[in-house]
Amino acid sequence: MYHVSNEQKNIKEVQFSEKIVGFPMGSPRKTFTISKTKVKNIIVLNSKLSHPIVAKKVSKEYQKLVSILMELLTSDDDTGESLREALNRIEKFRQEIKNKYRDFLKKKELEEMGNQLKVFQKEAQMRFVELQNAIYEMSYQQGKGK
Repeated sequence: MYHVSNEQKNIKEVQFSEKIVGFPMGSPRKTFTISKTKVKNIIVLNSKLSHPIVAKKVSKEYQKLVSILMELLTSDDDTGESLREALNRIEKFRQEIKNKYRDFLKKKELEEMGNQLKVFQKEAQMRFVELQNAIYEMSYQQGKGK
């Protein structure tokens, strides 16, 4: 394991005995070269360095989620499958942020995303309930007439 420091402008090998808590930056496909050694896994420990990386990554995921949610909420689906899918995606994103990125993002950023997701979630739940009521009313009307 290596410790890269900007102040000393050198790379030294360090042994860590405890579990390292930081943002994992590397991926199995991409390798970095440090002192002629290929490195696959990089963990950023400094919060000043990890915050912009995490904020950019979460922002991209959030924008993707918003576009998908808008598409799902505006679709004309009589079964309510798109609304259930929207609710599932919202909950999955919230859990991912809570578990993976909470330590690296600012509280204000988390609150803003959470509030906007609550609005989407309430809208999807409201439409889902309206759809279920409409289906129930139609089945009640069909069963009542002879």
